[in-house]
Amino acid sequence: MNNKETFCILPFVHLYTQPNGEVKPCCIAGGFDDKQFLREKSIEDIFNSGEYKQLRHDMLNGKRNKACEVCYKKEDIGESSPRQMFNSNTLWTMPEVKEDYSVVTQFQHIDIRFSNLCNFKCRMCNYSFSSNWYDDTVKLRTLRVHNEHLSHIVNKKAKVMKASPTLVTDLKPHLNHLKSVYFAGGEPLIMPEHYELLKFLYDTLEVRQDTGKRRLSIHYNTNLSVIKYDEQSLINLWEGFERVFLSISCDGIGKVGEYQRVGFNHERFVENLNTIKKYFTSGGTHEVASGMMYNFQYTTTIWNAYHIFDFVNFMLDNQYITSSDQIDFYYAWTPLNASINNLTQSEKNRLVNFLETGIVNTNLTPKTISEIQKIIKYIQTPNSGDIKDLLIYTRVLDELNSTDVMTLNGVNFNNMLQETYG
Repeated sequence: MNNKETFCILPFVHLYTQPNGEVKPCCIAGGFDDKQFLREKSIEDIFNSGEYKQLRHDMLNGKRNKACEVCYKKEDIGESSPRQMFNSNTLWTMPEVKEDYSVVTQFQHIDIRFSNLCNFKCRMCNYSFSSNWYDDTVKLRTLRVHNEHLSHIVNKKAKVMKASPTLVTDLKPHLNHLKSVYFAGGEPLIMPEHYELLKFLYDTLEVRQDTGKRRLSIHYNTNLSVIKYDEQSLINLWEGFERVFLSISCDGIGKVGEYQRVGFNHERFVENLNTIKKYFTSGGTHEVASGMMYNFQYTTTIWNAYHIFDFVNFMLDNQYITSSDQIDFYYAWTPLNASINNLTQSEKNRLVNFLETGIVNTNLTPKTISEIQKIIKYIQTPNSGDIKDLLIYTRVLDELNSTDVMTLNGVNFNNMLQETYG
């Protein structure tokens, strides 16, 4: 019997892999002590490994497994967790669990990061999830700039790391019961593996006579820098599935967006967004309606925190959204040098005042107000990093990218320098 305090359906029905090929219970879970890599073991051997069997045993018997402590900790402080959200998904059904806690490897859901291939170099990202970070990772390590994500071994022969060179071929026999897919990256829309798998599903899934669609829900996290692959329109394929949802990662428009996401081009983004708007409707992430929908994901950092309300107003004024509900606001807690709880106290006070005033003066829904209040609460937590490291990191990234953070009219880095160094 499922124990509602510890159970999560994902380890029973879903496969997740990182760009380096490591398989984990899900995208936010910790890794297993005995790390599982697709280049070393088959999908069958990993999904019914001793680590996975123990996880399922613990979940069904009321024991918290440390791999999933992120969700349990959220619940302990009264927040809702991804585990609870996953369990509420009516699309997936519990399979038969054998006495040894193994299950069939016919996945109902997959979350595959085929590689770290990406055409952006977002300042809060790292080499593990963006191949474009490779050169700067080498430079930052050479300069001994502190960042917790610089410990990766950078192999000059592997600027683009792949989960497995045969992953699409290996996956195909395990997709007979597939109900949903999540594509992320890197940037999934430029990955050849993504297109190969999408085309395979389009060609092989049964087309329903009543809708003319294939019964599959596809969810993307994309920077929307491209909407074609090799001159082939992705929209033509997407129209053949029951549900396609684009979570568009965008952390600002204009110069703020181009600063935070190196590679982002405002004009190209708007052009692609106008195309998407012709075929998609704006909606909330967890809406269950069929069709093609999109929303936005905004990751708040020290570089774009003062741009939140400009972003909401831009999207509303240009009718890309019908309400602020269609933007999901998050905050980056890693890397520490991007985290908004690592400002000086005076800058924290200034930012909190700005956000509290903006809540009152902007057309926001209760959902958005709640998300911004969580950001405010996080700003007020004790610093988790060194302010000197943060200042050096921002300065060095500006030097590497020929940018100047002070042109953003946001966090006052000059004041922080004076307060920190005197």
